[in-house]
Amino acid sequence: MADRSPDTGARSEEILAAAGILVSDEGKARARRRLDEARERWTAELDAQAREQLGLPARAA
Repeated sequence: MADRSPDTGARSEEILAAAGILVSDEGKARARRRLDEARERWTAELDAQAREQLGLPARAA
């Protein structure tokens, strides 16, 4: 997983603002929590199933 970059977040806010979508600190915190929860649920088995469905090669151990 890539590290979070302040530049990436700032650029994302600019893109969203240009589309008329305002981002609050509360909304960003909620999104981070949801992403963290999803990462906790993701398992090697789910990864293997997704890769198989997409026709991607298996990951090396």
